[in-house]
Amino acid sequence: MHLEDLDLDQIATLLSELSQPSVLPKVDGRHHVRAFDAADVDFCTSNWLYRVLDVMPWLNLDASFDSQELPKAVAFRLFDELSPGKSEASFQINDTYVVITALGAQTLEDRLSRAVGHRSVFLQMLEDELSIAAATEAWIEAWNEAPATEPLSINATVDKWRIQDFAGRARSMQLDLNPTYQRDFVWSNADSQTLIESILRGIPLPSIILARGSGNQRYQIVDGKQRLTAILRFMGAHPEGLQNAKAMVDFNIFDTNFAQFARRNNLRATDIREKYLPFKTKKYADENDPLTSLGGRYYCEIRDKSVRIAGENITVADLFERTCDYFIPVLIYRDTQVRDIHKVFRIYNQQGTKLNAEEIRNAVFNHLVISRMMLFVSGDRPEPEIAPELVSAGIDPTSTHEIIDALGFRVNRFRRTKVLLWTVATLILKPTQAPDGVYRTPSTASHIDEFLRAIEDGTLRQFRSRSTLENLARDLVGALALHQSSEAAWHPKFRRKGKSEMASKWEELPVVGSLIACLVLTITGQEQRLEEGIDAVRELTSKMLGPQSTQNKTQWAHIASSATRILEELGIGLEDAHSAVLERYGESAIEALANIRKLSTN
Repeated sequence: MHLEDLDLDQIATLLSELSQPSVLPKVDGRHHVRAFDAADVDFCTSNWLYRVLDVMPWLNLDASFDSQELPKAVAFRLFDELSPGKSEASFQINDTYVVITALGAQTLEDRLSRAVGHRSVFLQMLEDELSIAAATEAWIEAWNEAPATEPLSINATVDKWRIQDFAGRARSMQLDLNPTYQRDFVWSNADSQTLIESILRGIPLPSIILARGSGNQRYQIVDGKQRLTAILRFMGAHPEGLQNAKAMVDFNIFDTNFAQFARRNNLRATDIREKYLPFKTKKYADENDPLTSLGGRYYCEIRDKSVRIAGENITVADLFERTCDYFIPVLIYRDTQVRDIHKVFRIYNQQGTKLNAEEIRNAVFNHLVISRMMLFVSGDRPEPEIAPELVSAGIDPTSTHEIIDALGFRVNRFRRTKVLLWTVATLILKPTQAPDGVYRTPSTASHIDEFLRAIEDGTLRQFRSRSTLENLARDLVGALALHQSSEAAWHPKFRRKGKSEMASKWEELPVVGSLIACLVLTITGQEQRLEEGIDAVRELTSKMLGPQSTQNKTQWAHIASSATRILEELGIGLEDAHSAVLERYGESAIEALANIRKLSTN
């Protein structure tokens, strides 16, 4: 294919947009980018390549580049990072000039398009008065979310249901409101009241997305759990809420006088929310608001009140319990694996419907037992039914949940699960190597996803084994207990980038580094070495300040250095540690961590 056959205008436009003056994320020492126009980008020479170097701060690449290097060397390392293994097919050399190929153009355009999108969000956060540090952290997190991939096939139909359809199916247990890949009900009463207000005003709601298998009358809530939970709570029709209410006194007045029911059972606001019981509508100060008479009241108190929906006056009971013209769109996936549904979600997510990487990962890989095991051990989903295999083996991580909580990680968007998966993936899975043998340093999200994909495709099939997962759960519980019992070993400066001598809460990087060391000590049965070497490790960690840069390579270097130096300080040889992990789990990345540490100190 000739150069003139390629559509390169879009690449030139994207490069120019990234070059325009603005504040940059705080990831390296550069404070400005030299602006240029799209017309200044020349693809007949190596000029385009140096325009890419001009906007490098926006591309979030681990490799460093020098404009004095030969163009071929720059192009090789650029495309080796953008599309590993396909670098040589991404450009050609014509008369000493580097000329981009069709594959290279597509790869570069994809990266530049993502960079422009992330740049726009970063600058918007600054306009919203977020600090540069906070905006940079969010910018890095956005890059850590792997690009979406299309599923091979989807079987989906579009329907519309009335509220009574959802309520009826919920009562007859035909709705699974809490599949294991879903986060908990997190909406506040204010969030729930806003949704009910929208319904009472006749405002259309976004689609509820369901999954159903052939011959199965039960639907799983794939998306819309928060909305549907709020609706069913408000009506007093949530199955779990009804079950909780039946165990209380005077259930006979639950549907007719919930205010009195709540008083007789001494229910506080937190009790009502946690037990999925009804809540009041919001209050309205404007006397002219058509919902004023409905404000601050329970559903049972307004059932006979009139609202205007779709141009007609109907009762609230008609709206929620009977046939009316208010519908909620429903997208039903049939015989489609949940991970494929969430691949579609990821596309939506990267177009604006924001789920974080952990929420998407939990859905995509929820079919793996290890995913549910991590949810259970971390406490993100502590219900015994999440991991019955571990419960039957006598594994109780209740104390572990308290330890993780004390580290400063609350139950929030699967962050606890992320930290444990990050620890295990870093200890077990070696990152891939570049042609020169140097280990790559992928983003956290990419490495965790690669670890789970290796289990899914059979490369790490041992992590499908019940005995292996039981061992892993016990090792994690033991490592966290050791981490806490030796709390004095971790200097406050190590926990939080040296900002405070009084720091008690932890940042993620030092937790992962120190927990890897504790995991190795647990695997080798040498926990006492840390207990006996607390003073030495505290002195060592007082000098292990977290990196100021948020680049992947500096994060890997910090984790590798922390874990391996702590082990060495305690007299654990890295070769012995590698052998022990290899024997226990069939794979070990300790040699790779030692190599990454060595290169980072050169």
